[in-house]
Order: sequence, then C-alpha cells, then structure tokens
Amino acid sequence: MPHGRFVVYSFTGDEQEMIDKSRTGVLPILKQQPGFVAYGVIIQDGKIFSMSAWDAERDAHAADEAAKGWVAENMDGQVVISALGDYAWLEFADHTS
Repeated sequence: MPHGRFVVYSFTGDEQEMIDKSRTGVLPILKQQPGFVAYGVIIQDGKIFSMSAWDAERDAHAADEAAKGWVAENMDGQVVISALGDYAWLEFADHTS
C-alpha cells in the first residue's frame, strides 16, 4: 500500500497565486523524488491541503524534507497539520475499459 503525506498550511494572499506557486514550485520537486505516485492540492478559506502518495515510507519522508525547504523560502504561511503514514486504503480509477 502506498505511503501518504498530508500537510495543511495557512496562508494570506491570493488563492490563485498559491495554486500557481504550488504547481510550478513544489510539484517538480516532488516528481523528481524516488517513489512519487501522486500529488494534489485543495485550497479553501486561507488554507492549503496538500496530499501526496509514495511507494514507500522512506520516499514520503525524503519528499517531506525536500518540500520543506521550498515552502520555507517561498510561502508566507505556516504548517497547521503534518502527517505521514500508510494509507488505510487508496483506490485508483480503472481506466482500462
């Protein structure tokens, strides 16, 4: 089962700017990390909900460290919640039919 990384950040400023910064800043960093499976962001009410999936626990931890540096340099927000762990379940769409 993939390992998950979930972080909630608070921020001030423009939501679209945060979306763009996440996509162009964090996504390339995460995609370069070993074990990358998926990454998604939800933005609502001054919070960024960042979710990712990794092949193994060590991959999720390494990605967490890689992302922390970018966040510290590029975002004015702060971490509200951070969690790393095995997904209890994670289901992907079946696009073979």
